[in-house]
Amino acid sequence: MKKLLTILCALLCLSLAACTSDPMEQKKAQKKEYIESEIDSGVESAFQVYINVLAILSDTDREVPEGEELFTYEALSQMSNNEIETLLTGVDGHGLKTVLESFYLGQKNTGKLLLDENGTVIYSDYKAERNGDQILARAAVKCENGDADVELIFSNDLLITLVGGSLNARSTFGELMEKAALNTLIGMGTVFAVLILISLIIACFGFIPKIQAAFAKKEEAPAAPAAPVVTAAPEVIEEEADDTELVAVIAAAIAAYEGSTNTDGFVVRSIRRR
Repeated sequence: MKKLLTILCALLCLSLAACTSDPMEQKKAQKKEYIESEIDSGVESAFQVYINVLAILSDTDREVPEGEELFTYEALSQMSNNEIETLLTGVDGHGLKTVLESFYLGQKNTGKLLLDENGTVIYSDYKAERNGDQILARAAVKCENGDADVELIFSNDLLITLVGGSLNARSTFGELMEKAALNTLIGMGTVFAVLILISLIIACFGFIPKIQAAFAKKEEAPAAPAAPVVTAAPEVIEEEADDTELVAVIAAAIAAYEGSTNTDGFVVRSIRRR
C-alpha cells in the first residue's frame, strides 16, 4: 500500500510540474527548433549552390562568356576581400578566396568535378553538424580521378555566410596501406638507426680507459737525462820561478867550499829539482 501511495504521489508531482511549466519557455524552445530547422535546410541549399559555383570558378579551362570576366579564378584571387563582398553579396571575401584556392589546388589531384545531365555536381553522403557559431557541411563528390571530400563552413545564423572550406582527394585502400607501410618503415628505420648509433657509442666506451692509460703512461715516463755540462778545466798557469836568487846562493856555497870569495868564475847551467 505504501509503495502504491509513493508512486501516485510521484505521478501527481510530475503532472503538476507539467501543468505549471512556463509557456514562454515552450514558445522559445519551439522557436529555436524552427530556426534551426530553417538554418539546416538553408545550409543544404547553400551547399548545393556553392559546390557548383566553386566547380565553375576553379575551372581555368572553361570558356568565359562575355561580361563574366570578373567571375573567374584569376580575377577573384586578385581581388581584395571587400571587393569580393561588394561583388557577391552575402559572401565572406576571405572565406570564398580560401575555398576557391583549395578547390583550384585540389583539382590538380582529383581532376575536375563530374557533372550530371543537368550540369550540377554529383555528390552523396551529405552531412551537416553544428560547432558553436559555425556549421560544417560535408559530402563526397565525384571527380575525374576518383572520389573526393568537400567541406564547406557556414555561419550558424540565418545569413548562412560561407566562411571557409576545402576539397580533399579521397585515398583508396591501397594508397592508405601504402602510406601506412611507408610510415611504418620510416619509423622502424629511425628506431633501428638510433639503436645502432647507441650501440656504437657504448662500444666506444671500451676504448676510453685504454686512451686514458696511454696518456697516463706518457705523463709518468721519466724525463730524458740532461746532457752533461762540460766545464772547462781551470787553466793551470805555471809561473816560471825566478831562479836568480837560487843561482846566487848555489854559487856562493860553491865558492865557500873552494875557499874563494869571488863567484864570477862559476856558471850554473841548469837546476834540477826533486
